Amino acid sequence: MKKTLEKNKEIFLAQLQNYFDTHKCDIQPIFDAIKYSIENGGKRIRPAFCYLGSEFMGKSHDYVSNFAIGIEMIHSYSLVHDDLPCMDNDDLRRGKPTTHKVYGEGMAVLAGDALLNMAFEVFLDDPIFDENALKAIKYVAKNSGVNGMIGGQCIDLSNTSKSMFSLEDIRHLNRLKTSCLLQSALVGSIIKCGASDEEIKDIENYASKVGEIFQIVDDILDKTSTSEILGKNTKQDEKNDKITVVDILGIEKSKKYISNLQEEAINFIEKYGKRADNLKDMCLYLTGRIN
Repeated sequence: MKKTLEKNKEIFLAQLQNYFDTHKCDIQPIFDAIKYSIENGGKRIRPAFCYLGSEFMGKSHDYVSNFAIGIEMIHSYSLVHDDLPCMDNDDLRRGKPTTHKVYGEGMAVLAGDALLNMAFEVFLDDPIFDENALKAIKYVAKNSGVNGMIGGQCIDLSNTSKSMFSLEDIRHLNRLKTSCLLQSALVGSIIKCGASDEEIKDIENYASKVGEIFQIVDDILDKTSTSEILGKNTKQDEKNDKITVVDILGIEKSKKYISNLQEEAINFIEKYGKRADNLKDMCLYLTGRIN
C-alpha cells in the first residue's frame, strides 16, 4: 500500500499541476497562498481514497481526477483554517510553516475560502458530468458542511475541558471531523462511478470506521512521536486541553480499540472479494502507522 500511495500521489500531483497550469489567477498574493496551502506536502490520503473508489467500481483514475482535486482542496482549506490562531493556533504543517505564518492571518482566511469555492468549481467543471456526478457533489457538500466536517470542528472548539466529553462524545466528534471527509472521498467517488445503494451503504460504513482509526492513530502519534517525524507540532491536544480517545482509554486499550474498528471496517467489505483488496490493504496500512 505504501508503494501504491506513492504512485497515486504522483498521479494526483500531475493532475493538480495541470489544473493550475490551465486555471491561472493574476491576483497576488492570494494565488500563491492557495498554491502553498495545497501543494504543501502530505501523503494525499484523500485523493488516494478517490482512486480506490474508482478502482472498486472498475473505472480509471482519470474518471475521478476532478473529483480528487476538489476533495483535496476541501481538505486543504480545512487545514488552513484549523491552524489559525482562533482555532488550534498551529505554526507547523507537513514540516513547513502554516499558511497564516507565511502570508498572514487575513490572507490565510481568504486562501481557505478560495480553496473551498474552487473545489466546487472543479467538481462542476468535470468533463464527465452527469446525474451521478451531481449526486456525488451533493454528498460531499453535506459531509463537509454543518452536519459533517464543519459540525465536527464546531464541537471540537468546545472541547476545552477534559471533564466534559465522554468516549461516545469523542467518537461522534471523530466521525464528523475526520470520517466525513474520508467518506466524501471514497463514497463520493463510487457514487460518481455509478455505485448501487447497497455498495454505497457498505463503503460508507467502512469509511466511517477507517476515519475513526485514522483519527485515533493520529492522537496516539501526537503523544508518542516527534515533530521531525510527523512534520507538525506534537502534544497539541495536551496544549489545547483537548480530550481524545487516547486520554480516556490509554494507549494500549486504544490500540485494541483500533484493532476492533479494523475488524468492523473489513467486515463491511468482505463480501466484495478481490474488488475490495486495496480497501482492506488501506485499512491495514493506516492501522499500522503506530506499529
